[in-house]
Amino acid sequence: MTLSLLCPVCSAPLNQHQASAGFYCDNKHHFDKHPNGYWPLLSNTKAKSKPQVESRQQMRGRHFLLESGLFAPLIKQLQTVLLDLCAPRGEAQLQHIDYQCADGYYLRQLVPALAEANVSCEHWGITDAENAIFAAAKAETPANLLLLALKKLPFESQSVDIVTVLDSPLKGKECIRILKDDGRIVLLQPGIRHLWQIKQQVYPDLVEKPLQLNLTNDVEIDSQQQVVFTQSVTGEQALTLLDMSVFGWRANDQLKHQVKSTAISELEFDWQIITLKKRL
Repeated sequence: MTLSLLCPVCSAPLNQHQASAGFYCDNKHHFDKHPNGYWPLLSNTKAKSKPQVESRQQMRGRHFLLESGLFAPLIKQLQTVLLDLCAPRGEAQLQHIDYQCADGYYLRQLVPALAEANVSCEHWGITDAENAIFAAAKAETPANLLLLALKKLPFESQSVDIVTVLDSPLKGKECIRILKDDGRIVLLQPGIRHLWQIKQQVYPDLVEKPLQLNLTNDVEIDSQQQVVFTQSVTGEQALTLLDMSVFGWRANDQLKHQVKSTAISELEFDWQIITLKKRL
């Protein structure tokens, strides 16, 4: 590891024990490596630092859906975006953090593409969901996996080259704080017509509305591109996509049964890949 970590208790630099691979600081705070291969960097003295837990059923459904290849066109474009960002940065080792990495699906798709292109990059997957990071480790996700509280990230300011926030909201300013001045945040968000045929069942009077990004003033858009494609999905896949969506909470049991019982021959996928840079 070449990226310096900070103690989540006292913010002192962390050292790594060579034999155990655990971390410790000079103030005698210790963080052992979990037997399953990730590091819990949590301050257990505070209730707010207790790890979150995602629904096992939703995690299982999400895993099988993503691994089915349904998002292949999106993955290909994300790989292109990251390769384009890394190409001008020379031979120095880059630091990449996948914020809210979930079970590591996106890392498992992106890291091999960068390695194949001979990009020297150290990858980190971070999340506050304990069973998600456990699943990422079990799937042998090729990254350093950290379970931590997202409110205060254990990384030095301006130490990271690329932060990916993939199908997850960008909250607070921690991702901006740890980003180098010439670094980039790659944000993946659903577009206006994403899952349109499912959304119509949730909102009977659905109409298209302009996309709202709600970005902080500390960043500005460097580039933006749309990834649009259609896929045939089963009712079971449609239900999983509904559960994964930001509007899934609006669906009652009757509507979920309706979605699950109906296949969709041409479901619209509409993604926005937005590259952000610091506003200096």
